[in-house]
Amino acid sequence: MVSLKHHVSWHTAPRENHVRLWTYIAHRALTSAEVDRANMILSAFVSNWTSHGDTINGTFGWIGSHALVIASPISESLSGCGIDQNISAIRAIEEAIEIKLLVRNLVLSLQTNGEYSTRSINAIDTITDEQLVFMWNTTKADIESTPIFVPLSESGFKQLPKNTGLFSSL
Repeated sequence: MVSLKHHVSWHTAPRENHVRLWTYIAHRALTSAEVDRANMILSAFVSNWTSHGDTINGTFGWIGSHALVIASPISESLSGCGIDQNISAIRAIEEAIEIKLLVRNLVLSLQTNGEYSTRSINAIDTITDEQLVFMWNTTKADIESTPIFVPLSESGFKQLPKNTGLFSSL
């Protein structure tokens, strides 16, 4: 199965199966020390996450050590200020461990041996159509059933124009 349930190691389980998602892909696998440092920042973030004074019961997890996933229950109202807190946490991680997570030109793929890897969007033509890649545009999901890895041919990546700034940094 290629759902979140099978690929994300959650810090704490999401409160609900239906979640909003933010995924940040690193250009390389993080070391265990880097993941630990990021987890400290993320734990502080999710324990204080609010939107217009309302608590957001979010959580986070990792796809291998290549991608960070932040989730919040769809049932909880979330506005721009709550999303800004999310981005601030990511920027704090980038600064603390000197890695870029807000660069949007990376493709996360699932290898046949169960490992994950990343490549630049510019190398998309070197990936076979059958290769499983992360669904980059998944923003809402059911933890149990929404496919997050699909064959490249079904992902939409090949239809996107290259070098247009679409995948630039935030």
